[in-house]
Order: sequence, then C-alpha cells, then structure tokens
Amino acid sequence: MKRKLTYILITLSTIGTFSSCKRVIDLTPESAISAANALTNADAAQAAIIGCYDGLQSLPRTFLIWGEGRTDVYGPSDLSVVEQLQLINGNVNSNNSLCAWGDAYTTINRVNNVLKYVPNIPAFATKESILGEAYFIRALLYFYLVRTFEHIPLITEPYYSTSQDYFPKQADPAAVYAQVLSDLLAAETRVPDTYSLLIDTKGRATKGAVRAALADYYMWKKQYQQALDISAKIITGSPANYTLVPGASYSNIFLTKNTTESIFELQFSNGTNENGNTLIGFFLPVGQTSPTAYPGGNWLVAPSQKLKDAFEPGDLRKNGTYLNTGSPATPWRDVNKDYGAKYVGTVTGSQRFNDCNYILYRLADIILLRAEAYNELTQTGNAIIELNKIRTRAGLGATKATTQDDVRVAIENERLKELAFEGKRYFDLLRSGRYATVTGNTNPDWVRWPIASNELLINTNLDQNHGY
Repeated sequence: MKRKLTYILITLSTIGTFSSCKRVIDLTPESAISAANALTNADAAQAAIIGCYDGLQSLPRTFLIWGEGRTDVYGPSDLSVVEQLQLINGNVNSNNSLCAWGDAYTTINRVNNVLKYVPNIPAFATKESILGEAYFIRALLYFYLVRTFEHIPLITEPYYSTSQDYFPKQADPAAVYAQVLSDLLAAETRVPDTYSLLIDTKGRATKGAVRAALADYYMWKKQYQQALDISAKIITGSPANYTLVPGASYSNIFLTKNTTESIFELQFSNGTNENGNTLIGFFLPVGQTSPTAYPGGNWLVAPSQKLKDAFEPGDLRKNGTYLNTGSPATPWRDVNKDYGAKYVGTVTGSQRFNDCNYILYRLADIILLRAEAYNELTQTGNAIIELNKIRTRAGLGATKATTQDDVRVAIENERLKELAFEGKRYFDLLRSGRYATVTGNTNPDWVRWPIASNELLINTNLDQNHGY
C-alpha cells in the first residue's frame, strides 16, 4: 500500500521489494519481517536500495511541479482545472493535492532503513556504494522538500517501533540544509564514477550525480567558488565522459534515454498509467480514439506564451521543447494545440507507453550553473564563454549581453529555454531573488509552498507556513 498523504509510515516489508507499507495499527509483530531481521546480507541490501530508487520513480510529477509550478513556464489548456490553474497563477492553496509530500517521506523512510541496518552487515563488495547511494537519495529528497516548503520535519531514523515519535515537529531549515550537505559529502566518497551497465551509470548515484547535486546546493547557498570547483570535476576528467548532444539531436535527450549529456535520470520501461512516468498525461493532448489513432494524454497544462516567445529564430531546441497538434490534428483530438514535447513516450502500434525517463541533472544544466557562478564572482568574461557553449549548441549566435547585470538576465533566460519542463525554473528564480520581478507574483509568501491540509490534520505538531 502506498500512502499518498502521510509520512507516518513503517517500512516492514519482505526483502524482495521493500515496497509494502503498513500503519502501526496494521502491524502483526509475531509474523512480520522487520528491516533489522531482513537486512542481514548483501542481496538484501541490494534489494533495499533498489526499493529506494523505486520510491523515487513515484516522484517525477512531484519534482517537476515543485520545481516549475507557480512560475512562467505553464499556460492554461482547455482541460486545466483548479489545481493546474493554481500552478499557473501562483496562488496554490493547502488543499491542492500537488502539495502532498507523502511519497517523498515514504522513500526517506526506506533510505533510513538502509542507512541504519546495512552498516551492520559483514563487509561485501558493494556495501560502501549502497550506503553512498542511500545518502544521495536522502539528500536529494530533503533538498527538494526544504526548498519547496522551507519548514519541514527532518527524519533520519527509520520507523520500527511503536514507542517512536510519529508526529515530529518541523526542523530549523538550516539543520535540513546541513543534513543535505552532510549526506552529499558522505555519498561522494562512496559511490563510483560509473557502473558496468549504462543504465546503472545514468540511473544510479554516481560521483557525477552527487557532484551535480552539490553544485546545485552550492549555488542555492550562494557559495559560487565551491560550485565552480565541484562542477569542474564533472566537466573535465570524469570517466563518465559527459558531452553535450549535438543541437540537431536535442530532442533525443528525452526520446532515446541516457544520452552522453545525461548525468542522472529516473529510469522507466514500457509502463502504463499505473506504473510508468505519469508526466506523459500532464503535457500531451487528448488523442483520437478512432479509427486507429493511439491515445494521447490529459493535456492539463500548455506551454506559456512567454516560453514560446523566448525562442529565437533558428533555435534548435524549440521543436524538442514544445510542438503543435497541427491541422488536421491526427493522431490528436483537437487541432492547433501547443503541448510540451519532452515526455511523449514510446508508441507501438495503437499503444502509447509512459516510458520516458525523467532527467534530474544533465550537462547543459551544470554548464549554465557554472556561467551563473562565474558571473556572480564578477568573472563575467568566463560566464559569457559558458553561456555561449549552450547557445552555440542551440544553433544561435553569441550572446549580446556584456555587463554583469545583462549577463545575469541572459543566463536566466537561457535556462528557461534550455530546461523548460525539467523542474528548474521555480528554484532558479528563488535562488536569484527575482521570483516576484519575473513572474509578477509579488506575494512574499509564495516563495514557499503551503503544507498540505491533510498533513496538518494527521500531525498536529506541524505549523502551516505563513500566509496560508
């Protein structure tokens, strides 16, 4: 059972999947297999960490919406309803189901089990790597949570006993950020640069993935030199050999999976709505049902006019970012509708599969973070060099920006075009302090999300964020 709206969970499951969660009142201690009893050997540890990645696979829409909603990336579609309209106009309330953090805390509990019990297993070849992967996943989840909500519980022990505190208070945000950094540093020394399989190198924690998250963290904390230093280890000398995909193949980043540009992405195989990447339904238009056209999605949001207008003539990224159903609209139901093109999935016969991967970090993102770091350190010449790497790949000429202020805005706009529909914009604008200026959302409370009303009902020790 996967609980959507509460993190008060105990993961007492069979070691094969670590995916069955029980409430305290459901426990049967005489026959249940606890994590302490189950996590006793290398195979169990491997199953447990795979269970943590399985938890991440429930979160692409959450990550995307937390990192991109309430900004200027989305516009209304004909099918947008209240929840999506709140994302578009910024005025998200606590009853919006998109505020739910239950899946994130469920996965954190799985990670905490790994970090508590795997150290007690006698030495085996991948022990340190598994611990590093767990540290990375926990850091990633808390980094998303604290940036989105600011005031969150910090839980670093698994739930395994009825004597534990199941109603924790929110932690000081500084303590959460300190935990994120501590976990990332613990991960960096433990995980490998690559694995024997490409899908593992792109889909499991590597040094490149950890360093990308560290660069993101240092930028958030305005520690620009640290961001440059750690990102340099990604750019040069990494055995993973990250390289930008050619501009003409930009759309392949999201179609072929695990390209040379990819650093870390959540992996999906041919899944349906039940177990695939549900982002496909968020962006794609409704498909025709006859005579033989394959189905589309739910088209809950469309690309904003600002995003569409941002692309310069000849930008090779445009058709890899959004498309139009055209006229006639086959295989779509409606003519002349713009839609996001990064999560279209695979079509086989009359079946569309929700098997697109979700990319959390890729090289272009890191290059633009480096441009921003250089510029904030008043090394604007170096910033322009980094910025132009991305523009050149996009088939565009060099930036015309020359001053620090102009280059700052140019980088911001380049990240909008390069990373639209990848969950970066909200955090970019919060980091720069330009959220209100760029979006027009001047309510100071909108720089954090509301705590979901259901969480407040479950845990009365939680305080709602100011203004909600």
